[in-house]
Amino acid sequence: MRAEYREEPCKSALNRVKGMMFDWSLNPYMGCVHRCTFCYVRAFERRADRPSDDRYGRSIRVKVNVVEVLRRELARASWKHETVAIGAATDPYQPAEGHYRLTRGCLEALADAHNSFSIITRGPLIVRDVDVLAEAARRANVSVTFSIPTLDEEVWQKTEPSTAHPRQRLRALKTLVDAGVKASVGMGARTLRAPLRETRLPRQGAGEAAAGKGQRAGEGIRRPRPP
Repeated sequence: MRAEYREEPCKSALNRVKGMMFDWSLNPYMGCVHRCTFCYVRAFERRADRPSDDRYGRSIRVKVNVVEVLRRELARASWKHETVAIGAATDPYQPAEGHYRLTRGCLEALADAHNSFSIITRGPLIVRDVDVLAEAARRANVSVTFSIPTLDEEVWQKTEPSTAHPRQRLRALKTLVDAGVKASVGMGARTLRAPLRETRLPRQGAGEAAAGKGQRAGEGIRRPRPP
């Protein structure tokens, strides 16, 4: 079943967040075609009485005016230039971004405003925007986290059924690092009691991705707690 894309305007772009590690979030899309089995957003969908089972990720809301709304909000005198987290509730580089380019537009708006931001993604498409990211990083604090819970083929296919291969993400990470963008690996999701090699492979892979930049294997990696 193919995803349905609903083009709908939004009233606000920046969302105030409580109880998280960040105060503001930005999501150009709502819903995510990745359909990762461990995604915490599914719990929010259940509480909102929306599909959180296999139907989750089949309907994507596209906030077609989000860039214009964001620029207005960043220009407000009351805005304190706080760091904005992009991708907290949906992947900003899921396939729809290849067509709509809303995430890129939002990055350009944040860069123009010299506003710090962070991104979390599973999408190698982010390398398309390396020019904007590099320029933004010269103006403010910018960081990118690639979510890569595993490099195991079987585990990846079962838990992240519609995502790019983990090694594609590592190659994308290297591209960003080479361009001077602060990038790291997030390994927060631990859904299986995987053998020890499961914790070592991403460490090794990220080290390979950072090679040539003076980083040792494992630097910049957010390691999970033991299960």
